[in-house]
Amino acid sequence: MTITFVSNIVLARLLNPDDFGCIGLLAIFIVVANVFINGGFAAALIQKPAPTSADYSTAFFWNIIVSLLFYAGLYLAAPAIAGFYHIPLLASILKIQGLILIINALSVIQLSILRKKLQFKSLSVIQIIAALISAGIAIPLAFNGLGVWSLVVQQLLNSAITTITLWFVCKWQPLWLFSWQSFKQLFGYGAFLLLSDLLNSVCDNIQGLIIGRRFTAGDMGYYAQAKKLAEIPTESISQVVSLVSFPVFAKLQDDQSKLRAAVQKSLTLMNFINFPLMLLLIVVAEPLLTLLYSAKWTESIPYFQILCLSGIVNCMQSVNYQVVCAVGKSKTIFRWNIIKRTVGIGLILIGMYWGITGILWGMVAGFYFTAIVNAIVATKTTGYTLPRQVLDAAPALLIALMAAIGTAVVGRFLFLHNFPTLLIQSAVYLILYIGLSKLLHRPEIDEYILIIKSYKRHD
Repeated sequence: MTITFVSNIVLARLLNPDDFGCIGLLAIFIVVANVFINGGFAAALIQKPAPTSADYSTAFFWNIIVSLLFYAGLYLAAPAIAGFYHIPLLASILKIQGLILIINALSVIQLSILRKKLQFKSLSVIQIIAALISAGIAIPLAFNGLGVWSLVVQQLLNSAITTITLWFVCKWQPLWLFSWQSFKQLFGYGAFLLLSDLLNSVCDNIQGLIIGRRFTAGDMGYYAQAKKLAEIPTESISQVVSLVSFPVFAKLQDDQSKLRAAVQKSLTLMNFINFPLMLLLIVVAEPLLTLLYSAKWTESIPYFQILCLSGIVNCMQSVNYQVVCAVGKSKTIFRWNIIKRTVGIGLILIGMYWGITGILWGMVAGFYFTAIVNAIVATKTTGYTLPRQVLDAAPALLIALMAAIGTAVVGRFLFLHNFPTLLIQSAVYLILYIGLSKLLHRPEIDEYILIIKSYKRHD
């Protein structure tokens, strides 16, 4: 994640908003196709206690077949998609970028196996290698004037290197068989997750479709860059929840008391980090974005601040969603997702009246609605109610808000360049947050100290 973050900073300084806008305009098509390719099978294989070789091989060949079909579909539809946005270049970009679908399909099973075995260090190393190599090639390409194509090359290389490395690390190889019995079992669980993930993906990216159609590629670039930066902390946390919590919750699914304790502890510890991080980003948005991306990206600042508001409830949304997935209630997830996403799309469409800012506020409102619904649905599984979750989260949130207010006040008296302003405000925030947490005897600090000590002993 750090390497991706740094490479994005360098590329943002070398490229224009229009370049990032072109990639953002096509995101919904790539993301939705990837959901179909996975088909919910990855989660089904992790959730299933003892998948067979036939299960893995069946899922593998299904992924390959579907990826080829979707790539062919996108290849043929590329001119029409480019015409929809009135940007002819998009047709060529999509035909090349679409190869990611086939590349990713080749490694879905290996990724699922490593996740099921909780081999997260191996996965981290793979991601680092892929990010380093792809960024190391994309940046010189951007420097030499390749524009949007440097971003396309980066994405393709990242996927290709990840896939190749996964095949080396995970020794599994497919058998030449396709079992309809395995397919039916996996699809029985995965079908509803597929529909849920499809609904989520469309709703998470539909605002880009709207912005791309109604506004310019540059506007889309400002939005895409703000979204990308705001998603770094939220996706990092969601990834931890998905990679670590999902397998753990799956193992505890038959013991509600232990499952409730695991969910409560996960939420408490993650919120203690997530709340101050998101509020700090809102406070320091102006010096942060100007310092990282240069003054040409200042239009992204208000978009970034609005999007960071969604991140405040990210842990609640993500943990509760994963626990329901982990216990195999895919039908429940799908039914509630229809309600959540219908409301979410409605809020975005209402927000269109006020332009891009209104669309983003609609997204935030929809995200909060989703977090509330996920908590209510998960209550039947864990017994950990929404009011209890809010009460447990309230102290950390209030401390983070007090630290944010204090930091914002200090910022009003700073008339320095971006870097010293950012440094001073971050230091003030950290001192205020940790100081207030210690003063109010919050147990999360001691928990993290124990985790760090335990990690060092294992190393």
